[in-house]
Amino acid sequence: MKTGFTLSPLTLAVGAALISMNAVAVELETQQITGQLFEQPVAEQAFAVEVLDKADIELLPVNTLADALEWVSGLDVRQRGSGGTQVDLSIRGAGYEQTLILVDGVRMNDPQTGHHNFDIPLVLEDIERIEIVRGPGAAQYGPNGNAGVINLVTRKQVDGKQARVSLAAGSKDYDRAMLSLGKTDGNWSNFASAAQQTSDSYIKGADLDYTTQQGNYRLVHHNESHTTMLGLGYMDKGFGAQGFYAGADKRANENTIQRHAYLTHEQKLNAEQKVDVAVNWRQHDDEFFYLTYTPSVHQTNALQGRIRFHASNELSLGYEYNQEDIESTSIVGNKHDRSYNSLFVYGQKDLGAVQLAGSVSYLTYDGGDSYTLPVVGITIPVAGQQIYANAGQSVRVPTMNDLYLNQSANKGSTDVTAEETNSVELGARLNLAGVLSRVAVFKRETTDAIDYTRTAAEVTANSAYIARNIDAIDTKGFDVEFDATGVLADAGFRKASLSYTRLIQDFTNQYAEARYSQSQFEHQAILSLAYQLPADLVLTSQYKFEARYDQDGYRIWDLGVKQTFDQWHWALAATNVLDTEYVDSGYIDAPGTGYRLEIGAGF
Repeated sequence: MKTGFTLSPLTLAVGAALISMNAVAVELETQQITGQLFEQPVAEQAFAVEVLDKADIELLPVNTLADALEWVSGLDVRQRGSGGTQVDLSIRGAGYEQTLILVDGVRMNDPQTGHHNFDIPLVLEDIERIEIVRGPGAAQYGPNGNAGVINLVTRKQVDGKQARVSLAAGSKDYDRAMLSLGKTDGNWSNFASAAQQTSDSYIKGADLDYTTQQGNYRLVHHNESHTTMLGLGYMDKGFGAQGFYAGADKRANENTIQRHAYLTHEQKLNAEQKVDVAVNWRQHDDEFFYLTYTPSVHQTNALQGRIRFHASNELSLGYEYNQEDIESTSIVGNKHDRSYNSLFVYGQKDLGAVQLAGSVSYLTYDGGDSYTLPVVGITIPVAGQQIYANAGQSVRVPTMNDLYLNQSANKGSTDVTAEETNSVELGARLNLAGVLSRVAVFKRETTDAIDYTRTAAEVTANSAYIARNIDAIDTKGFDVEFDATGVLADAGFRKASLSYTRLIQDFTNQYAEARYSQSQFEHQAILSLAYQLPADLVLTSQYKFEARYDQDGYRIWDLGVKQTFDQWHWALAATNVLDTEYVDSGYIDAPGTGYRLEIGAGF
């Protein structure tokens, strides 16, 4: 039975705003976000935006993108296997297919399945910052951003020459080697990086070992009038996938290869006007060996072209073309392709104390379907604080697997239609006596949600799961975060934050079983601490509690220590020190307690 919001989250937001009016004046977040169409401080955004910059990442004893994102509140980073072998990321209880992944603003979502969205050929050391957009504002980036966007922004310049190398080893025969090079000479910058990461199985007798190899090259030319960048990437992952998609006793292996090339160019016309273009190509190979070790082979290609005209600091418009195809031994028809066009306009306006922002996008697919997606937001300053509200519509089209997959355990259906989402959010960015805080309440209604389902008769017959539209998922919730780093800095804290996210989901599901929809968390609480001792020795602790709709609550505690010198560093990380037993994603237990030692140097 559907219920409306209770007063408590809204009362919390309003009450916190009133309290903060009398707080000591402390500057709100001043980081700029450039993945948006307008460069703007985070504190002035009409949408829920967060930035994890290079300094934040380097503070932590992590060396994968997935582990870095575990430190961002409200994100559900679900890892099959260990070491980021396969990552599904959800924001505010939406499906992982409803999160859009970008690298330097170009799309990385895989048309075969969202399970491959994090096959990204970037080492963590390549990343300058990570921009996270939650809620309705994500729809401004195009389809598949129903719940949020992750934009990975790479390094563009260094001071002269720079080289970084790191070696790591740990439990279960874990090892990692990384080399990253950068050089800026005048207007030209070159970057190259490579890494290999391996580990044995963390469950005796199970097939869960992996080897990941990746490389990336970027060439940047920058002057006062333009910035041009060419990026090339390659990633090869071979891993045991036991329990990833079938029961924990079902052996499987998988190998994926990602090839990526993109070119972006921004040309300034005058002080306000500029044009930017992007061309992006992504090819993904997937070989899956299940039980009999007869391979299921897939290859997808995705091509994106985009041009935007920034008429002023307040108005931008543009056009985007995307073409996708798949060739596979496990789909009906063996080969399919599709394309879509998008026209969009974005605007923002300062009306004295009030700021307005919004967009309208029009998508049309070659199959005849079309969608108009409006987004609107407003920011109101109150006594040095920021109150914001926004609303929008978004869409998630079926993946190629949703439409055409033809396997014994899972089957697609051409009757599947796109998911459509309406969402609203009310939030505040506050200073509570020096504690930087954010509060947001939100509501998201998704109709025709796509899931792999079985009817009661199909359950009895143990038939395959079939991709279908379930009627609706109504998600309500709130998230809060209190960051006391500034207040506690004199006491030695480099990070001190507490966050909590609550989700209330009502499912209108006409089928007996739906495989993914009801695996989201109900509660997530994260306490993140980093404490600096003498000699630049930093102790880190992250304590996380999660409870899911299909799983009892569990607690994960990660600890770390890192020491940084002028030219080198060392770090020791201990994960899941409580040795908690839980299933993060799929059907296989997540790793128990593990440790990792890393030594790195920079020149």
